[in-house]
Amino acid sequence: MLRYEIKKMFGTFGGKLALILYATIVALSCSLSTTGALNVGTEWVNEKGEHETGISAIHKMQDAQNKWEGYVNQETLTKVIQENARINATPEGQSQNVQQHNIAFGWKQGFHPIRELINHSYASGFRSYDYYIADGISVIEEETFYANRICLLKDWLYDKTDVAYDLYSEAEKQYIILQYEELETPFYFDFHDGWYQLLENAGFIPSLGVLILGFLLAGIFSNEFKWKADTVYFSTLLGRNKATSAKIKAGLLLVTVLYWAAMLIYSFATLGYLGFEGGNCVVQLRVWKSLYNFTFWQAWVLTLICGYIGNLFLTALTMFISAKTKSAVIAVTTPFVIMFIPSFLQGMADWLDTVIAMMPISLLEFYQHLGTFDLITIFGKVFRVLDMCLPLYAALTMILVPVIYQEFRKKQIA
Repeated sequence: MLRYEIKKMFGTFGGKLALILYATIVALSCSLSTTGALNVGTEWVNEKGEHETGISAIHKMQDAQNKWEGYVNQETLTKVIQENARINATPEGQSQNVQQHNIAFGWKQGFHPIRELINHSYASGFRSYDYYIADGISVIEEETFYANRICLLKDWLYDKTDVAYDLYSEAEKQYIILQYEELETPFYFDFHDGWYQLLENAGFIPSLGVLILGFLLAGIFSNEFKWKADTVYFSTLLGRNKATSAKIKAGLLLVTVLYWAAMLIYSFATLGYLGFEGGNCVVQLRVWKSLYNFTFWQAWVLTLICGYIGNLFLTALTMFISAKTKSAVIAVTTPFVIMFIPSFLQGMADWLDTVIAMMPISLLEFYQHLGTFDLITIFGKVFRVLDMCLPLYAALTMILVPVIYQEFRKKQIA
């Protein structure tokens, strides 16, 4: 029966087209990560000031940044400031010519990520950024470098003229500060473009893929009524139990196989091309303000789990709507509504923003939410919204499965 249900989904032209579209999304995601289409992280600026791409550019970037591998401590920070000043003093660094300026930038590529951290640390405000901050620093101290991250945060949270002052309660402010203080320093720096690109483009497959899965599963229950086959279906010996169970198993198996196959292909294609190095670096190397104190590889594991739970929930909800309404049209629109409506409501009210942050889209785009301060207080205890979403939607999915079974097996024959 399970095999029969799967064959029904892919036996139609629409089913085959959906599978092709899913594969296209996977291919597009791999292309975006390996070519750097959305980022310049895989581009190399050569000695002529020209941009290079491809595997040779990646190897050059890797070699340049490997020279700076190690802890971002007093010695490293001092070397970065000195080398940055030396390059700025060269004719290329002083030139107003774009080509010459690009040559000077190319000499900085090895330590550029660390230079960016300095820009963030010595910014004029928590939400300010100036690319040239590092150029104005002649002396730097490790203790101040890391302490500035916390000082800027406190100034922002307790500035009565800033929106953050009223936006967060005292308990929430203290929670945010504690997360910042618990981050281990000094940071360890290594070439990590592979993990960075992997995470940056990770949201495409879970977000777009679940819409295609919704299309495949929208008719898994409602089609029996559309085809006027419900009379035969429910009159058979196993129609109301094993056959119904087979439909649910087919849906869950479909999302599991397609999701994990797609994400594993994407993972190995991206890391295989850009390199596996840097997985143990903290995400703050790229997301300076993140509340989540973990490494790139830990972030990727959570991204995979969150995306899977989000896909399971939305497909289970789609199947429930299909069984409840007997309408494939209503069922197929469910993922679209849940994923896109929140973007139109954001910013209307603080409480509404918290609700929106709890929507499944937060799981599907996990990495994109690492830099946000979405918090929720329950009985006086503060939680990060993403920490709540994972167990919440895992539990809702487990609840939905028996509800779908009971809903469909009790349907009246039309």
